[in-house]
Amino acid sequence: MTESATPTLDPSALAELDAVLSRHGPPGARNQLSETAVEDLLTNRSTSVEASVVVGDLRLSTIVLRESVQTTLFARFIIGFTEAVRSLANASGGWFDKFTGDGFIAYWITPAGEPAALRDVPEFCQALLPAAGSLVANLRKTSRNFPVGVGLSLGADAGPCELVMVGEALTLVGSPIVGASRMVAGAKSGQTLLNVYLGEQIAAEREWLVDTGIELERTSVSTKEYPQGQEAYELRFP
Repeated sequence: MTESATPTLDPSALAELDAVLSRHGPPGARNQLSETAVEDLLTNRSTSVEASVVVGDLRLSTIVLRESVQTTLFARFIIGFTEAVRSLANASGGWFDKFTGDGFIAYWITPAGEPAALRDVPEFCQALLPAAGSLVANLRKTSRNFPVGVGLSLGADAGPCELVMVGEALTLVGSPIVGASRMVAGAKSGQTLLNVYLGEQIAAEREWLVDTGIELERTSVSTKEYPQGQEAYELRFP
């Protein structure tokens, strides 16, 4: 068997890669990637991974910005929100992809055949929703008017993706981002919806769900592609 070329790669190139990975991933992010994946990133600037994706959306954020007493206060809220998402994602072994203007994309590299890795997604969502709620409560204190329904909604999906280096940044592309985006578009403030592919896999973790008190309920979501509804799952936390 031919040995991987990764150990013989230029140490400076690996150091530069680590710097990019550290901007998005948890401590020791490179350890989550196979040697082949590391070599692909260095030579082709992309590699294939299996990932679980969470997309978040701050409902009615444009109206809240307009109603803010001071724009700088809303900007501070966004900074605090982004830092909270990044911190919670990294703490659970996840990666922060980007802030999208009124939300975010985060992901977890979940090797095929390791269903326990999928548990990181519900645990992240469970921790993030109350943290976001606390930040929104502070924002309410600095708004002239505050509409009903402000808050964070979450959508998630999983499957094959491509991890791509763009300049000195790292981003994830693939159909799970589309699936998660469909879910979050159909979710209400405070709600977490999973596309059926991820939902079915988490549903198989029955004992873990019972132990944590997390409920997983089948539902349907009306989307642009499926206006009459597509199957989904809703996560409900104790």
